[in-house]
Amino acid sequence: MVTDREGSAGRADHGPHDGATGRRDHVSPAGLRARGWTAGLVRQLLGEPDLLRANPYSVSAPPTRLYRVERVEAAEQSPGFKAVAAATVRHSGAASAGLRRRRREVSVRAAAAHRVAARPGTERRNTGEAGP
Repeated sequence: MVTDREGSAGRADHGPHDGATGRRDHVSPAGLRARGWTAGLVRQLLGEPDLLRANPYSVSAPPTRLYRVERVEAAEQSPGFKAVAAATVRHSGAASAGLRRRRREVSVRAAAAHRVAARPGTERRNTGEAGP
């Protein structure tokens, strides 16, 4: 692992550019998340970062961990990554479906409560007595 104390001139979610091709050499954890990686996958398949850079946003923050693009791409071709990525997509779809169902149920309950409150004669009348 290499440490670069000078900081990065590039964006924090990706590593420095390769001057010859214009392609980035390294990917940060934010860049990995955008590619479908989880923290557990990073630990399991990539392990230690290839480069530590000074955090460009805060001097007191821990250094940014950067991983070589070649290593990331090789790991993305592995059966382990493909299996976990497919399971993540399935889980995400199921979670989204559950969220839509719960929102629909809340809307139905809210509409039913609104219909009950809007019926004539169901509003609360102020009798002047102290309530609970």
